[in-house]
Amino acid sequence: MNILIKTVITLVTVSFSILYAGNVDSHAGHNHEGHGHSHSHNHGIKSESIQKIAEAEVQRLVLEKKIAKSWASIPIAKIGRTHQSNIDDWIVAFENPKMKKKSKRTLYIFVSKVGNITGANYTGK
Repeated sequence: MNILIKTVITLVTVSFSILYAGNVDSHAGHNHEGHGHSHSHNHGIKSESIQKIAEAEVQRLVLEKKIAKSWASIPIAKIGRTHQSNIDDWIVAFENPKMKKKSKRTLYIFVSKVGNITGANYTGK
């Protein structure tokens, strides 16, 4: 029960910090006229926020019993950008050696560059 309370508090804290942190580049979409070109600097949110979002998603999946409880204490193994289908989002990998099936030992959480969960699976695709 104590873990459940801590998990809920963590989820609420992460949700509010993401909503109000202002991590998005402050000049996103700014047009640099006078430089001879225009382009956007919208890089999305920072990797630290992506980590928190992915960790909160793992906790949510554990709470909803969609994945084993052992995932609740697994740290992030890798974080990087995806470049599938010209989408430059984030992929966060968690590796759980406690899982019996090798095909279920790595859980991938996909996060859009603006911080929305776009999927989770064991394949990374």
